[in-house]
Amino acid sequence: MKILFQEPLVSRDITYGKFSAGAGNNTFPYGLACVARYVMDRGFDVAYLEPNLEGMDREAYARYITENDFSVIGIGSTTVQIKRTLETFALIKKIMPATVTVLGGVHPTLMPAETLAASAAVDYLVLGEGEKTFHALVSCLKAGDPAGAASIPGLAFRRDGRTVINPPSPENALEAAELPTPPYSLFPMSRYVAQITYTKRFPSYSVVASRGCPFKCSFCNGSAVLGKRVRYKEPSALVDEIISLKNDYGARGIIFLDSTFTLNRRWVEEFCRKYIEKKAGLPWACNSRVDTIDESMLRLMKSAGCWELLYGIESANQKSLDMINKGTTVEQNERMLRLTMSLGFYTYASYILCLPGETEADALNTVRFAREIGTPIAMFYLPVPYPKTKLYEVCREKGILRTDADWEDFNAWDFSNPVYVNPLIGKERMQRILNRAYSSYYTTPKVLWRNFKEVALLRQDLKKFIYAAKGLGGLFLD
Repeated sequence: MKILFQEPLVSRDITYGKFSAGAGNNTFPYGLACVARYVMDRGFDVAYLEPNLEGMDREAYARYITENDFSVIGIGSTTVQIKRTLETFALIKKIMPATVTVLGGVHPTLMPAETLAASAAVDYLVLGEGEKTFHALVSCLKAGDPAGAASIPGLAFRRDGRTVINPPSPENALEAAELPTPPYSLFPMSRYVAQITYTKRFPSYSVVASRGCPFKCSFCNGSAVLGKRVRYKEPSALVDEIISLKNDYGARGIIFLDSTFTLNRRWVEEFCRKYIEKKAGLPWACNSRVDTIDESMLRLMKSAGCWELLYGIESANQKSLDMINKGTTVEQNERMLRLTMSLGFYTYASYILCLPGETEADALNTVRFAREIGTPIAMFYLPVPYPKTKLYEVCREKGILRTDADWEDFNAWDFSNPVYVNPLIGKERMQRILNRAYSSYYTTPKVLWRNFKEVALLRQDLKKFIYAAKGLGGLFLD
């Protein structure tokens, strides 16, 4: 049995919107890679393809899968990619109808019935954490027992004209010691250009140290996929993985994409000690929350090579922070941003403008707050109410959700036709506020000065700022 894991045939413009000129390219698919490792370790023959990095059009892709005759093809998909993902599966079935097609990721996990109804080209959906479910499925297929898949937890499919959805079992979740290390040799490591907002030196590679999230932010559905229980990789093994990326693939930086890297103080302290002890020596960036970190942790992280932190600040209006269940205060946010910058970290803040219930004055207050703090990087978004989130329900009750929206419109990088319109502000004013946020922010003297110093003192790769200029330029071009 030959198994192919791949990315869908989807253009950069769809994934990255107006930022595509400066966005790098698809980040290393860590979750898919972990599923690949899990089944490889259990004797399966696995390949990987990134058709977009390979420059494949539909014809070249069709030739590739025809020549290789894969038994199973698995793809993961976000909401914004789902339309093109289903088109990719339709192409597979047209060319190789006997190939078993498997779809995983956040979109099918949250909307299994809708996803199966949208395409007859998908044979199975893997819901939630994929390793155990996918392995059980391919084991049944290899044994010539597809009927045995009917009872696999976390699997959805059609059978005899009806849709069968087996919810994930708690046993599907891997324990900390089971979390795989990706089989990096399968992947085109030299071609990845990581998201520039987290990159100090090229190449930098993304790593995920944990799974699960206990928080209840209304705009996020991460815990619905990976659960609320957080499991961290063993620190020493994680450091060894990073050293391997350095020695085998020339990594010059690491990007931790965990939703909250700093959640478990004891784990962070042990990781930092191991990082120093083993002399990993690479700068690293991570995501944090202002209520999970303090000065002593920051100082330890800095001594271990952390150079950048991202905080999801979201709003300068307490009523909005409360509405999205952020669990933080405006005062906490300001204090931690200032502290982080004072300790020498390159600090990154993200904000959501025009949330339900906000007026134009509220949105501009968040822009004012961001400019006053002046972190070197800030990203601004309009609300994206992803399906099955609490924000989706709030937006439906307190605003205008487009009934004609395509899944590709659920895009956090392109708001030319937003899914949600705040009735207190209106679509055109929302778009003007967003553009004003970027143009005013990146011409703020303190922001310009902080980034100029990074370039002048050679603290970061100049190529990063060239990418950034291209990305921001694309924002204002129609």
